[in-house]
Amino acid sequence: MAQMEGKREPFKTKDNNRIVSTREDKKKKCFFPCSKLSDKVVTAVVISLPEKADPEVTEHQNPLSLDPSSFVLNDSWREDLCQIMQNLDMHTEKDYAMDFLSIMLKQQYKNVFRAVDIPKAVTTEMRTLLVDWLVQVHEYLCLQDETLYLAVFLMNSYMKVHKIRTPLLQLLATSCLYIACKMEERLIPEPAELCFMMEDAFSKKELLKMEKKVLYRLRFELQYTQPLHFLRLLSVSEKCPENVEYLAMYFMELTLMEADGAMIEPALLACGALSLAQMVSEESGTLSLEQTGKGPLYSYSDEDLIHPRQLMGKAALRASSDCKSTWQKFSRPQRHGVSTGPAMADSKHLRRCMG
Repeated sequence: MAQMEGKREPFKTKDNNRIVSTREDKKKKCFFPCSKLSDKVVTAVVISLPEKADPEVTEHQNPLSLDPSSFVLNDSWREDLCQIMQNLDMHTEKDYAMDFLSIMLKQQYKNVFRAVDIPKAVTTEMRTLLVDWLVQVHEYLCLQDETLYLAVFLMNSYMKVHKIRTPLLQLLATSCLYIACKMEERLIPEPAELCFMMEDAFSKKELLKMEKKVLYRLRFELQYTQPLHFLRLLSVSEKCPENVEYLAMYFMELTLMEADGAMIEPALLACGALSLAQMVSEESGTLSLEQTGKGPLYSYSDEDLIHPRQLMGKAALRASSDCKSTWQKFSRPQRHGVSTGPAMADSKHLRRCMG
């Protein structure tokens, strides 16, 4: 692995060519300073608490959130779900596969945000910079993919229920990542290590204090229906090659930087990502129809998939310009280099997303 040269600029992703495998290597350098965050945003901005919406108009305000009754489980897959769980090395859980899936489908609608839940004071540029930096830290610490999704979800949830000053956004993101590590990881990073990632702009005491605030405001409701879980079920059920699965993961992770991505339920996000990955791969000749399985575990209509595909396609087309941590992350050989592979080169499907 090539060694990291020079000191990182804040919230940038250039020359991010290193994957760290040991904690000793991590202590050598810090390349996630936050001193220039204030150069990008107005420090006096305060994120206001959105008004509580009437639950009766929730669906009207968020048309992307579908009624659970419209979500269909294919009968032909009910018998094969146990086998899919076994293929995922979940042998002890296979007897409860249908219960797990039913609970996931019911709970996912609680994890969907509405337009009024996203603070207007957090601009698109601010959000992209923040999540891009979070992806760098996540990869640097070699954390699980679920940890990143949970951290972004907790960050969105906190901003939904409580105001926060803009200079503290990075502290909030780091605190949410710390909480997510406690939920998903076996080896939890030390608070001092996370402060080191922020170039010691915040102390260990401030980090732990923010952690308490997040837990208090969220009332310790930290459960999140992971879109990655739906994607893995879909990938196994459709017998997708590993490179197609990684391409779908790439499309899906790009939505973390988009506010609209938080307003799409996890199952629809997974279906949209995998279907777009299959179309792009088939177009490039890296996937044939014979390689796929007999159909998805559950189905959305083509109309439902339009918005997720457009969101992912637009994000993929601009991912290699500014804030390209995710693009570089999925260009690694460990992830089959899907972000720079032949499937992404001159794709007509992706260009249609811009139209």
